[in-house]
Amino acid sequence: MASDDSGMRARKPKLTVEEQIAHLKSKGVTFDLCSEEEAAECLSDRTYYFKLAAYRVLFDKRVGGERDGEYVGLDFGHLRDLAAIDHMLRYTLLPMTLDVEHFAKVKLMRGLTERPEEDGYSIVGDYLAGLSKKSLDIRVGEIRRLENDRYSGGLARKYAGACPAWALVELISFGSFIDFYRFCALRWGDREMRREHYLLKQVKAVRNACAHSTAIVNGFAPGVPSDVRTPNEVALALAGIGLNKRARHSKMSNARVQQITMTAFAYRELVRGNHSREMCRALVDAFIRRSEEHSDWYARSDSFRSALAFLNRVFDSWI
Repeated sequence: MASDDSGMRARKPKLTVEEQIAHLKSKGVTFDLCSEEEAAECLSDRTYYFKLAAYRVLFDKRVGGERDGEYVGLDFGHLRDLAAIDHMLRYTLLPMTLDVEHFAKVKLMRGLTERPEEDGYSIVGDYLAGLSKKSLDIRVGEIRRLENDRYSGGLARKYAGACPAWALVELISFGSFIDFYRFCALRWGDREMRREHYLLKQVKAVRNACAHSTAIVNGFAPGVPSDVRTPNEVALALAGIGLNKRARHSKMSNARVQQITMTAFAYRELVRGNHSREMCRALVDAFIRRSEEHSDWYARSDSFRSALAFLNRVFDSWI
């Protein structure tokens, strides 16, 4: 049966690479920093139009006159450069989030080990017993789906009947782990873990964006407000590296800048060990160098430049 498209947006036509370039030119995009031939190769072999065009929002449009709706000062080279910066940012943030997840598990296991009243099994039983049927089905389903997995199948089958905490955290998703982390924090009356649970939720959002290769820096444009409160400890830490109240409020009101900043703070607080930090620091240094390589190109994109400068300062201070 054909779907009813009434009320939906008008469908946009599929464009060939040549038509994509022509469409960009009709929107005022120039090809001075990158030739049309190079652009065609880029759109054919290295990326695709929909993904690259996402970065246009970082540039203003003309209002009124014959060129109404055209982008101001936007070259295809900017789009290609922004995609490269975004790629490096994702490859910097993803290992950061993986380290945070690992060391959050280390902290939870340390708390469990140091409490003589915990045997590792009863805490899981109590956690599962307190879940709604829907949430319980999700947790049980996560583990059952792993029973034939090449990596975690043996573990899932071994503990199918009774699962201790140290096995549970290896089998459930990051989101489910964060929920279990909160349960443990409340059970143990650990205020610090409760605060970290809040940070971990932001880390998860960043990790998912990176893992799915989602564009990030296009969200540095105005109009991407956050509906999450910045924790006091994060605000104080930002003040501690010399960022004044105005800068903190301005940048942390952007949802993506805020989530990345809170991820960096979680890294600062949770991650231990020189090896992890050295690897992450190398990625941060490479990202900062690359993100500043063509900073003069973005004189008209103040929101992007200032967001990047803010995050680079955070990375340089906390990682």
